[in-house]
Amino acid sequence: MEMMEEKTDVADTVNNKKFQHAGIGFFALNIIYFCIFFWLLPPFNLGWLAFATVVFLLLLNGTGAYFIYKGGRKLALIMAVLYGVRVLHSCFRLYTEEAFMAVPYVLPCIIMTFYLLGRAIWGWR
Repeated sequence: MEMMEEKTDVADTVNNKKFQHAGIGFFALNIIYFCIFFWLLPPFNLGWLAFATVVFLLLLNGTGAYFIYKGGRKLALIMAVLYGVRVLHSCFRLYTEEAFMAVPYVLPCIIMTFYLLGRAIWGWR
């Protein structure tokens, strides 16, 4: 009986580590994504509304990363599915040559984020 509980504790620890990696990776890769995307955007007037939008996106990103870090399975599952669809859509747009100019640069961030979320949810290695 003790052996069974010990194996469950080890599995929970490994799974928690995967969610922690997914949360940190989600936050870091989204920050890199935002930086690359804003760097490649055409010039525009950064008024107070644009600044407020960036602050809101950073807070939303941080909140999502925190809940994923703490083991939020449902949020991680939803985000993994969304990121999987984003990867497929971005690859399709690259193939048809209809992609925005930043897509080739941010696609690795999207793929790595999808992998980290999928690793935590579906137990990938």
